[in-house]
Amino acid sequence: MVKKLNKVIFSVTTATLLATTPIHLTNNGQVLAEESKAKELAPEWKVKVELAIQKVKETLPYLADFSYSTLEIKENNDGTNRITIILQTSKEKKTPSFEFGLDKQGNPDWFSYDEEFPEEGRPKIEHDKVVSKATDFMKQWYGADMGGFKYNPNYSDQNEALFTKQVNGLPYLNVNVNLTVNSKGEVISKGSGLYNLGGDDAPALEDLKFADPKEAISKDQAEKAFAKHLKLFYLKQPVERWDEKTKEYLYGSPTLRYKSEFSEFIDAKTGEEVPDYEGSGSAYNPIVRVNPVGKEVTVKTTEEAAAMFAAFGIESKAEKIKEGISEDTKGKEYSHEINKDLDAIIVTEEETGRFISYGMVDKKKKEREYPEEDPNGKKWLTPEESMKIAITALEKYGPKHVKEVMPIGTAEFRQRGAEQGFKFVNVHEGIPVLDDVISIRLDRITGAVIGLHMYDVSWEPLILPDPKKAVSHEQALKEYLKVRPLELQYFTSAADILSDNPSYQPILVYRTAISLDHQEMDALTGKFTTAAEFHKSPY
Repeated sequence: MVKKLNKVIFSVTTATLLATTPIHLTNNGQVLAEESKAKELAPEWKVKVELAIQKVKETLPYLADFSYSTLEIKENNDGTNRITIILQTSKEKKTPSFEFGLDKQGNPDWFSYDEEFPEEGRPKIEHDKVVSKATDFMKQWYGADMGGFKYNPNYSDQNEALFTKQVNGLPYLNVNVNLTVNSKGEVISKGSGLYNLGGDDAPALEDLKFADPKEAISKDQAEKAFAKHLKLFYLKQPVERWDEKTKEYLYGSPTLRYKSEFSEFIDAKTGEEVPDYEGSGSAYNPIVRVNPVGKEVTVKTTEEAAAMFAAFGIESKAEKIKEGISEDTKGKEYSHEINKDLDAIIVTEEETGRFISYGMVDKKKKEREYPEEDPNGKKWLTPEESMKIAITALEKYGPKHVKEVMPIGTAEFRQRGAEQGFKFVNVHEGIPVLDDVISIRLDRITGAVIGLHMYDVSWEPLILPDPKKAVSHEQALKEYLKVRPLELQYFTSAADILSDNPSYQPILVYRTAISLDHQEMDALTGKFTTAAEFHKSPY
């Protein structure tokens, strides 16, 4: 990633023409008249900045009166500058404003228009008009061939239109242009969208090697590889829609659905699944039997909270524990200060006192860091050993009616050095209930439970649709691929991009066509659901 080493800000008016006005920069952002005391923006870049401003103003008529500009320069690792230009109608008037950046060659790249009046209250614009306006812009910006980009309906909706780079006649999902069009038909933002290639450190497109599409397995073979990933799952509380009046989600009755449970990418040469990021992969794992022990755990006093902290390896006393209200759940919260940086927190249900969460919180809101290897050279707990500890905690603190759970994601769905996490869901009739979740995190050095969260778990047995009434897997597969057929594309996974290997290359993949209106299938009818899908992803 790019490390920001130096930041310099200065202002000019475009009326003065950058090329004729010496602009000297200092590290603290001062503009000096004496060249000997300041760093000067290279003359060729002054010209590029001027030309870039001219281009955006010619392409976007709403910038006609934007005569004042501010430049922001950030120095990259390689010594090059990253230049951002902010346009305003005057120095005093901050809104409306238009901000855009230059690529390494000095051409205008991304941009964002902060309108003076909000979009709310304006009439909606039809998506066909959005596509038309966005296409016209692409031809103006890149030329008649739109720079080799093509409109991608799979990732476009409402007032956004996404264009994907075409290579060998196939879309390359990592190189895109995403445009936003307001109700007046004006293009107000341009970004990359979708997957990216690692920012400024990404290899140039011409340096990448793309396999011949003829090397891909047949579509029939790919469909057979895909079939094993189409599986049943339950939602106990499916989100139906967002209510603008109440500003809350409205939920429906428990449902049984079919969904592709894998990363959604199949290697087009091997037929194997392609994890889209490290730690992803086949979401469904073997079912684990659990044997809940004891009675339901409650915490209703600071004395009981101290005993609970002790069970998690933290010595505390009742008089040192603070009581409060949880911002997330509105339930009771007990906190113990471990040190100046960390608090240990227990959360319970307000009325029952039922224990639902334990964890440690950084008071400075920073992400906790764990060592990448054992500082004492000892062998860490294996994933299998960690799983046993997690299951023991689940049996002790989880719902007493749960007899089977399924780890969702890989066995190490969240592993960062010494921290290892598991996400378990309740299982009904051999089918996972994806929104009935318990998450547990462990320290792989000590084996201590450092996080246990049961916000989304059901404490009583669920009444769910009968899986015997579901349509057959064969019928569901046929309908799924009719509506969302497999498409051949190029793709570079985040697992490759974020790895230590800088020589990653795109691969040929098959994936099901994305449809915002056809995401999951009602297993009882064999038809795609029409409700909006907001539930947590299983992978």
